[in-house]
Amino acid sequence: MKLLTGGFGNLQVSPKTCVHIFVLIGLICAFGPFGWSSEETEKTDDDILLENLALFSEILSHVQHRHLDTPETKEIVEGAIKGMLRKLDPYSQFIADYREFQTQNYGNYGGLGMTVGIREDMLTVITPFKDNPAALAGVQNGDIISHIEDESTAVMSLSDAVNLLRGEPGTPVSITIVRQGESGPIELAITREVIRIPSVEPNIIGDKIGYIKINQFLQTTANDVDNALLDFKTQNVRGVILDLRDNPGGFLTSAVDIASDFLEPGQLVVYSQGIEKRDDFPAKGEKRADLPLIVLVDGGSASASEIVAGAIKDHGRGLVMGSKTFGKASVQRVFPLTNAESAVKLTVAHYYTPIGVDINKVGIMPDVESPWFSRSEQKMHLKLRDHEKLKTFIEENGDDVLAKLATAEDAPRDDRQAVKLLRSYQRLADALTAEQIVLSDIGIKYALAEITEDPRDELEHDPQIVAAMEQLKVLELFAKKD
Repeated sequence: MKLLTGGFGNLQVSPKTCVHIFVLIGLICAFGPFGWSSEETEKTDDDILLENLALFSEILSHVQHRHLDTPETKEIVEGAIKGMLRKLDPYSQFIADYREFQTQNYGNYGGLGMTVGIREDMLTVITPFKDNPAALAGVQNGDIISHIEDESTAVMSLSDAVNLLRGEPGTPVSITIVRQGESGPIELAITREVIRIPSVEPNIIGDKIGYIKINQFLQTTANDVDNALLDFKTQNVRGVILDLRDNPGGFLTSAVDIASDFLEPGQLVVYSQGIEKRDDFPAKGEKRADLPLIVLVDGGSASASEIVAGAIKDHGRGLVMGSKTFGKASVQRVFPLTNAESAVKLTVAHYYTPIGVDINKVGIMPDVESPWFSRSEQKMHLKLRDHEKLKTFIEENGDDVLAKLATAEDAPRDDRQAVKLLRSYQRLADALTAEQIVLSDIGIKYALAEITEDPRDELEHDPQIVAAMEQLKVLELFAKKD
């Protein structure tokens, strides 16, 4: 939409003003003619509304008769509606093409592979999905997107921002991000790709630990988790790690079903509270897993992820580890409009954890804070992506080098092969330090794990998963005492 610039007298008009103009036009039609009383009485909300109707009606008249350039009626009306909804909350939106909204495929589209939301009135990255364009370009959760294609996002609605980020696969889009701890903005040009994200990735890691990574809550997710738990049972796993990091959410029903796998039937998973009533969502079916449980979360965990983590935490069913979640758990409903071509999506309630925490305001605080890497370590880690010295080390020592290192560290001192491998690893660490890439032992091994072909390497050397496995040992000991 064009900005309405210029003026008449001291009056300036912008699309933001038009928000109120068109809202009030509708109200004029609803209320009909009105007059003013000279009597001094206490003003009601209706009185204040009518006064503002008169004010904005006058401004509208000036815009119609005296402004140099007036956008097309459709543009100005849609802009007014979007501005009004943005004033309500970040997630209410106007849907101009309701049919496209109903049929679009959220799991397969041309985009950057990240979810975004509004935090403190700023367009913020919730989740950059692993191995997708945004994550590969270095985008991190918590990054603020200040510009898209040199257009400021300051007054941009969430839906408009998403539409600008999406596009034809193979086409580039430029974004400017502001990151805490960085001295200036970061300019990135990222090529859109078809985004395909698996919902559930189960595995068995370490010493018989069942690991379930949930990337998003789809209609099929609960069934996939059930199948993973059945497999864990046959494999006699000792505990479960439920990884909800960088999971932006999804279907409420899926979240309730998955929480039900770990809770007693009838225990409250979550409740929503709107203007009129409270809706409770209890655990249903039967509990499928009674094993020690760790739930991993971070700043990219939102919505359905927070519902599951909050239920596990409030009922003391397991430990929630990681960092504070995003804090987005509001209920939206779509209301088709009378023209049948468009609709409006409005926030009608918030979700609360079983003990009454408003997730949308504070998020979920973990029981145990366990950072992935510090900011300085994250910078070092980015420098190691596809680093030639790491590739050479793996080529010289084999793709199973991490397993060999673990064996070598426990080998007798007179084991020549073990000593040789450990010296080679130390030379690698020294060479990286010479390039001013300073990382802890676990940081270097995690970087190696990202290059090796065995997917379990990356899981077993992720510092937060390592910490979770240690906590599971403690939980297992307490379980045995009971």
